[in-house]
Amino acid sequence: MGRFTLRARAKINLNLKVLGRRSDGYHEIETLMQTISLHDTLLFEPRHDAIELQIAGPGGAPAGESNLVVKAAASLAAVRPRGAGARVRLEKTIPIGAGLGGGSSDAAAALVGFCRLWGITPSEEELRAAAGSLGADVPFFLTGGTALATGIGSTLEPLPDLGGYALLVVFPGLPVATGEVYARVRPPLTPALKISSMARFVPTLRGGSTREAEEWVRAGNDLEPYARELCPVIGVIKDRLIAAGASVASMSGSGSSVFGIFRDERALDVAARELKSAGYAAFRCQPVGRSDYRSELGLA
Repeated sequence: MGRFTLRARAKINLNLKVLGRRSDGYHEIETLMQTISLHDTLLFEPRHDAIELQIAGPGGAPAGESNLVVKAAASLAAVRPRGAGARVRLEKTIPIGAGLGGGSSDAAAALVGFCRLWGITPSEEELRAAAGSLGADVPFFLTGGTALATGIGSTLEPLPDLGGYALLVVFPGLPVATGEVYARVRPPLTPALKISSMARFVPTLRGGSTREAEEWVRAGNDLEPYARELCPVIGVIKDRLIAAGASVASMSGSGSSVFGIFRDERALDVAARELKSAGYAAFRCQPVGRSDYRSELGLA
């Protein structure tokens, strides 16, 4: 196998509910996740024996053994052919510490890429097990599209694609550590009965709709108040998106990125220019459905 590239798509959390804290210290959550067009790019090339990782783009991603791309290779050690190595160039676009799942998406794409490069054909279950060993969000990036994540975020229920809307994703330039946000979470937490309808999610309009996506965003992100304690500009950006014409806006994941759904694409373009001129990174995006997502990774 020669050189090839894969895209590692970002995700947004249309909403996120914290149900409680488990005995192991993790929190039980329910969240509706969606892959979007914003992506990193991974270039794979064969080399003998070693794993070499080069990173280009915004700083902050570790290049050594702590990088999830390198860890993905290690997770395949038992089935990796003798003498097989890889040179991987990771071109970062997804901001780090933004709640967009960039590292987890890179890890999932790396798993797929190493399997292709080395001629490994694991079962779907084996690939998901390897993904789960790398992080709670990584299995989602083998599924893509729209999915309900429960437990600590690794139990997935793929749902009918909810697409057809335009997004502006804004990163304030200040990363927020997930652990620091969850450490601030305190009662009262969201009662499970309040959102149990998420587990019976069925799109009400064929093919999904902007209106339905807006309704799920209005359900809110329970982590947002705690992330705003660490990064108050999250609230500023959210207010600016609404003032600029977004129908709804919310923080993604544990922050610090904020996204808005726009029905008027001209308003979206104006908002993007204004937020960029204010010094923020702004990305115009669309949802990416499951079929297209998995086909792009070669998993269809």
